[in-house]
This record gives sequence, structure tokens and C-alpha cells, in this order.
Amino acid sequence: MYLNQVYLENLTEHRYRVVWEHLNFCMLIDIDDESAWPIQLNLDDLLNPEQFSLISEPFVLPSVEIGSISAERRDEAYRAISHLLDNYTLLFDKATRNQLIREQVEKTDKPRIYILRQLRRYWKRGMAPDALAPDYEKCGGAGTPRRNVKNKLGRKRKNADGEGIIITDEVADLFRLAIDGFYLKNEKVNLKDAKDRAVGFYKSRYPKADKTSIPTLSQFKYFYKTNYQTTNVLKARTPQIQFNKDTSPLTSTSAYLNFGPGARYEIDATIVDLYLVSGLDRNRIIGRPVIYYVKDVFSRMVVGLYVGLENPSWATATIALANAFSDKVKYCQQFGIEIDSSMWPSVGIPATITADRGEMLGRQADVLVNRLGISLTNTRAYRGSDKGVVERAFKEMHAHIKPYAQGIVEPLNGKKRIGHRYELDAELSLTAFTKIVIHHVINHNTTHVVTEYDFAPDMPTDLASKPIDLWNWGVKNRTGKLRVVDEELTFINMLPQGKATVSVTGIKFNGMSYTCSEAMQMGWFHRSKSVTRPESVDISYDPRNTNVIYLRPDARFDSYWVCLLSDKSRRYRDMTFAEAKLLLSQAKKTEATNQQQEDFEAPDLQQKIMKIVKEERDKKAQSPSSQTNTEKLRGIRENRNAEKELERQKDRDELADKSKKQELSPVVPIRSSDSDESFDFPDLDSFLEDDDE
Repeated sequence: MYLNQVYLENLTEHRYRVVWEHLNFCMLIDIDDESAWPIQLNLDDLLNPEQFSLISEPFVLPSVEIGSISAERRDEAYRAISHLLDNYTLLFDKATRNQLIREQVEKTDKPRIYILRQLRRYWKRGMAPDALAPDYEKCGGAGTPRRNVKNKLGRKRKNADGEGIIITDEVADLFRLAIDGFYLKNEKVNLKDAKDRAVGFYKSRYPKADKTSIPTLSQFKYFYKTNYQTTNVLKARTPQIQFNKDTSPLTSTSAYLNFGPGARYEIDATIVDLYLVSGLDRNRIIGRPVIYYVKDVFSRMVVGLYVGLENPSWATATIALANAFSDKVKYCQQFGIEIDSSMWPSVGIPATITADRGEMLGRQADVLVNRLGISLTNTRAYRGSDKGVVERAFKEMHAHIKPYAQGIVEPLNGKKRIGHRYELDAELSLTAFTKIVIHHVINHNTTHVVTEYDFAPDMPTDLASKPIDLWNWGVKNRTGKLRVVDEELTFINMLPQGKATVSVTGIKFNGMSYTCSEAMQMGWFHRSKSVTRPESVDISYDPRNTNVIYLRPDARFDSYWVCLLSDKSRRYRDMTFAEAKLLLSQAKKTEATNQQQEDFEAPDLQQKIMKIVKEERDKKAQSPSSQTNTEKLRGIRENRNAEKELERQKDRDELADKSKKQELSPVVPIRSSDSDESFDFPDLDSFLEDDDE
């Protein structure tokens, strides 16, 4: 569990990263030495606090957009060293390393110094493809176009006549007009055609331009590459169905060779054969839950899970993966289940993840591959058996729950058995079902015996084939491939994403309002027309918890704002987004029904008002006045006082009439007046005398 961690040597204050670990020793590289190579160190020395201290990750890797120049440079560098990484342990020997590097230079035609720099950079910055990305964020004017210049930028012409033109803001607008209105609208148009259209616009704007003073194809291509993302262009130029079917932004990295815990995780989902009810209203059936299992192939341990109502998708799968990477003690505490880390020890990221083809799309996949250095592999189409380990886990879970819970879906259609519907027997809430699944997983990990486990020759004969025992043995003896990551950052970046709108009432997402301190400080919610606020923002959210969402102010991995559910939406606190959506839908139906009633009765109210007004208008017409308008206006105050006195006298007369009518009714005694029985309270002395007797 020391792989990829960074230690500070107390004596020299040099920082070292663990690039490989064995049973008793590890390989370190000095990240502060430009010419360093991995060196061997005993684990006892590394763990000696007098010699080394564990420090936090010193590098914040650049955020790389798919299709950008940084991505091209990163992929180029990774291809240059990928074959070296296939012989990972051989790189620690100087002679063998030099031989492998010579062979790689011949294969790639890259300079030796380039391969050396990229290999060191890979080790020093975290052993992930993004470690090879250039730090363009630290260069130049942070993407600011250089428009107001006197001399033309770029190299001078060698063959063509003239000096060319400067790309001013006006010329850039012409380029953008040709790209947006011509190139993006027609997939058959190439960049050369779009450039010709831009030159046509330029000649119309500047009639005196000649052949030596028009924009060139190189200038047009440079503008296009620096202002348009490849992914957005593909979406704009490709029909949506074709884009979703044929265009994939993913590439896989090389898998680590050593096999042990964390070498490969399998993930898959199933819709449980059980109906659930709402935790808010037990009479409301909410359908069948979805379960994602993440399982370690070596030990058969369930290392992560998701239980909820979201349909199977990559966004939902990433929640299960985030759970697999993080500490399970806190997760179990959310459901009132107390465990210690030894009962569910899987923490960290694996080398490889296998999932269905349809579950491998999205920004989260790019985070897994290029940020965390995980290799993604696909199962073959329609072949769920490629993930046999996790498929068997689903069957085992169904077998444990079926005898005890009501609402189980039987093989026969529910209508065919005495006309009874199994949905009506549902009794478990989502929270209760999640608790059952957690208990089942813990029981599986700690007690389940894996039948026909294929023990390797070096595994002891007395090793029990239980997931927990296989896991612990593998971590100790097989050098597990798990690597430690920042749990919170990884969790937030793995969550599903969405768009939220911003207004004076808060940050609104899925019909609920949120607020955060950063937005308050920036004045987004001030009720002033001078306030500048974005219309919409990107957010990440956990479908299981409406209490918080995470606003992403930019594309950086470590940039987020925590937004809490506002008091305005307190009705939806402590719910899943599915439950909140159902409640919002019911509220809209109720509002629509009431609006129908209001609209239906509105004409009746209108008629009543018009009738009363007409009657009063007729009365006024029948009572002509000899006063002038000036006299009428002058007497308003006196008329008001007189009218108030009439109203008061009317109220006094009504009260007097009511008091006369309210005479007390005669009371008829139940018994005759000569009865000895009385309903007076008994004398205290009588009680005391009785007690004395």
C-alpha cells in the first residue's frame, strides 16, 4: 500500500516517490533530481520516522481536455514509453534499462533524451498518463489571443510572395462566421472549403486586398484549433445517432503484469427481483432497485457497491466505483452499521476495471484513465459471462434475500397466480434494502467460501478460500496493485454531472434551490440589476443525497464549491433525487388540479362582480345630485366620518338585538328537590375515617 506515495528524506529534504514495492523493499525516485533513476530501499528504512516522513502529493496534474493539443502531446509521450512500461521491473537495472531504451529509440525514431525525460516525468509526477501532459497552464497569457500587434506573428514566408496579414479581431470574426455558418453545418465541408469561404468574406470586407494579403490556410487552421474543441466539433458535424454509436473518446492504458488484489476489478449492474415502497409513504410502490457490484477478481471480495433507483448507466457505475475506492467504515455508519476497517479493507484504486461496453463513456471515464492511471477494458457485446465473478455474486444475493422479503418477482407473471400481483406485497424501503445488501456483502467477504478457487502453486495449502483471507494474503505476498488517492476529490469527480441555473433565489437544480458561501461572496443572489451572474453552471451530484451538490467553477480536477440545500427547499431534505422528483411531480399535479378549479370558477366570480357593480351603477343613476363636482370633492372627509358613524350605530343595534334574544333556558333537575343525594364534593374527614377503620 506504499505505491505512488511521496516521502521526504529528513536529512537532505529531498522528496522520493515509491514507484514499485516488493515484500521487503521498494524502489524510489528522487523527484527533486533531474537526472535521478529509481533506487532500492528497504521498507524498514522507509518506514523509519527518523529517516523519512510521509508527505502529501506535491503535484497537481494539469486538466487535459479530450482532443486538445495537450492531449496529443500527452498521448505522444505515453506511446514513446509504453513498451518500456511493459518491462517495468527490468527498468530498475541500469544495463537492461539502457538496452531497452536503445531499442525504443530505434522503434519510435524519438531522440534518446526525449524518452529519458518522459520516463522520469512519468515516475516523478504520479505514474499516470496525465503526468506526461505539458504544463501549458503555466505558459504565456493564459489563452489570451494576441490581436493588437503591429508585426505579423509566426514564421516568415519562404516561397510565397508578400508578408501576409495580421489576424485582428475583425478577421477573427470572419473566420468564426465561416466555421460556425459553413463548416459546422455541413459534415461534407472540409477546412479548406471553410477557409475559402472566409477569404471570400475577407475580400468583400476589404476590396483592395490582393493575393499576397489574404488569410492563409495555416492561419485559419491555427485559429480553428485554438478556438474549437474537437469534441464539440464532432457533435456539431455528426448526426446525433451516429455520434453516439460510432464516436468514442476513450483509449485504454497498459495493464500491470503482477496479479493480486487490485489487479482487476469487475463492475456490473442488475435490477433486483424485488419491489420496494417509499420510505415517506409505505402505500406508494416505487419499483425495483438497481444494484451495482464492484468485485476484485483475485480475492472475489465485493469492494464497492451502489444501491438505488437510478437506471444502469456509466454515471451510476461511477458512484459504485467511488465507493470501491473509499473507506467503507464511514459508508456503513450512514446506515447505522458499525464495522472496523479489517472487516472491509478494500481502499484504493486498482490497475484495471472491466465493464460493459455501454458503461464506458463520459468525463468520469477520462478521470479514471488519464488522471488515476486505470486501464479500462470492455466486455464483448452480449457476453455478460466475461464478468463471471460479479454475475455469480448477484445470484448469491438474490438467493439470500428471497426467502424473507415480500414483493419478490417470481418466474411466472404475477397475474397468472390466483390473480395476485407481487408488487402489492412490497414492504421494504430503499434504506432498509440497502442495509440488507450491506450485511450480505460483509457476510460474503468474511465468511463465504469460494468453491473451486484456482489456487496458484505458491499459495499455502492452509489458506482458506474466503475473500477476506485471500485479500489479506494477496496484499502481503503478491504486492497488491492498489494505490492511495484523495477520497473526497476522487468521489466528487466520479459523480454524475448536470446543469444548474442561477438566479436571485439561489442555484436551482432539478426543481430544488441550493446556496453556497462562494456564490454569496460573489454577489450572485443580490437583487440588483447591476449584479453579474452566470445563467447556468456545471455541477456534480450524488443521486442518493439531495442535501448537497458540488458546483464546478472550472474544469480543474480539484476545483469545486459545496452547495447546500436552501431553507426554501427544506421539504426535500434527506431524500434521494428519485424521491424528490416523485414529490415534485405530485406537487405539480396538485397545483395543476387546483389551477383547473380556479380557472373553472373564475368566470363565475367575474359575473358576480359585474352584477354587483351594475346594481350600484343603476342606483347611482336613479339618485341625481344637485351638488357640483367641487362640492362633492370637498365633502369626502365629512362624508367618510358620517358613514363610519352609521356603520358603528348599525353594529351596536345588531349587538343589542342579539343580547335580547339570548335568554337562558330553564334547567330541569334530574332528581326531585327532596332527594338526599348530593353532587357536592365529599368531605375529607369521611375519607380519613374510612381509612382508619
